[in-house]
Amino acid sequence: MAVNKNFVVKNGLEVNDNLLVADIDSQKVGIGTSVSSYELHVLGGIGATDLRVSGVSTLSGDVTCGDDLTVSANTQLVGIVTLSSGGSITTTGGDLWVGGDLYVADDLVYDEVTGRNFNITG
Repeated sequence: MAVNKNFVVKNGLEVNDNLLVADIDSQKVGIGTSVSSYELHVLGGIGATDLRVSGVSTLSGDVTCGDDLTVSANTQLVGIVTLSSGGSITTTGGDLWVGGDLYVADDLVYDEVTGRNFNITG
């Protein structure tokens, strides 16, 4: 059955205990929750085939990317960041700047070295 009209909700909507809640007073929508803490609050797993995020975004907890992840602007990572725990190769497209100490657990091989105050002991 097709209906060719707009669906209008005046004062809020609740569908089957916590399935879908729209609160007109707070201007928030909840899916899987009866209390929406955000403009769109989804409780449970989310599957998306094409996700675009703009603006400041905060991801907390584990974030898994199955394939390529492309970031085209500044990125700030806070906390412990593991780039390649499986023994893979991590590459950068330009210079790599380290603001603190750099620890290397295995051999370090140089092709050419240019430096100032270069001290080697051992």
